[in-house]
Amino acid sequence: MPRSLWSGSLSFGLVNVPVALVSAVQDKDVHFNQLDKKTGARLHVERYCKEEDVAIPYEEVASGYPRSGDDDGYVMLTDLELQAAAPEKTRTIDISEFVELPEIDPIFFDHPYFLLPNAEGEGALRAYKLLVGVMESTDRVALGRFVMRTKEYLVALRVQGGLLQLVTMKFADEIRSADDLPNLPTKKHQPSKAEVDHAVALIEELSRDWEPEEYKDRHRERLRKIVRDKKKGKTIKAPAEPEVPTAVPDLMAALRESLEAARGEDGDGDGKAKKSSSKSGSKKRAKAKA
Repeated sequence: MPRSLWSGSLSFGLVNVPVALVSAVQDKDVHFNQLDKKTGARLHVERYCKEEDVAIPYEEVASGYPRSGDDDGYVMLTDLELQAAAPEKTRTIDISEFVELPEIDPIFFDHPYFLLPNAEGEGALRAYKLLVGVMESTDRVALGRFVMRTKEYLVALRVQGGLLQLVTMKFADEIRSADDLPNLPTKKHQPSKAEVDHAVALIEELSRDWEPEEYKDRHRERLRKIVRDKKKGKTIKAPAEPEVPTAVPDLMAALRESLEAARGEDGDGDGKAKKSSSKSGSKKRAKAKA
């Protein structure tokens, strides 16, 4: 059973629904312990002071914020002083407003959770079901805030599969502006109509229904295979350093060749990208070709 990370109440006007927060994702990464290469003994991390040449116990560790200059040292704060900035501890998720889902750029979404009913009484379960039904019928996303541990989170709530889902969100000032990025295209880099048409046709040819089960973590599978091979005494060879692909000299020729390969017109492509498991995908391609 998944462990509840937070429990409290979801506040919707004067209606309070007891809920428990459970992570919607599982950690499937391959984890390793750090070892001494010579002895195989596990290593542990120490907080070490170079000036005093000693390890520092946790209770003597302070938090330092750099002053304006590189050599101006730090503003040191104790745990007690840091607590002054902690948000007021509450046990509620306060819904403040509702918005349309397409209005929220996915870049704002962070970590997904399930919000489960946290009471067995008929009234609490009915209130949970009511909120699920109302949000489903209006097709809106609820925005709110709540405090978990020592941090206040902005969250979005929606209904998926008959359950409430909560996603923590980034604040607007945490999103990097595109104006700060290098090598951005300008008006002089505008592609030709033929290039656009071929690119659109290629996208349509590669379009299909979203089937998440088809996508596997290949890096995790390779790591597990390496561990299995190492247990059997096999020699593990590091792969050669890959070459960085360069920009194509002829964009139109590359688009044309890619489209032919996607359609299987060159004899090498298998044409799998043409197939779609939905009528909507077929209709989109038929419209594009028309």
